[in-house]
Amino acid sequence: MSDTPVLATFPATIQLTAQHVADQIIAAFEGGSNYWIEEVTPKKGRELAKERPWYACPNVWSGDFLIEIKVQEDKAYELTPASIKTGLDYLSKQAASRIAEIVEENGDAETGDVFLQACLFGDIVYG
Repeated sequence: MSDTPVLATFPATIQLTAQHVADQIIAAFEGGSNYWIEEVTPKKGRELAKERPWYACPNVWSGDFLIEIKVQEDKAYELTPASIKTGLDYLSKQAASRIAEIVEENGDAETGDVFLQACLFGDIVYG
């Protein structure tokens, strides 16, 4: 018997929109991540918002943004386009089911929480 898998592995590419990101941020900020986030301060990008709350507007997440997020230990982390890419890369390798929830738009507050943690920490740190 051969050790060669029957089906070869291959990379897959998905397209996430700014609306997908906004949906996850809403889920995280309004419930999923409340147990560890102390403060959220938009440093760049808030001016692009056309609706309230600012973080619900896809315009914010489609541009060049910088959001400072302070956590319980008084440490600050930056949410940027690069950190979103890093977080999605982590999820694709470690928690692909979360990517599916995001793409299929059937995630919940926990999905948003895991998404935000992956983007800020490159790992799931809390819960």
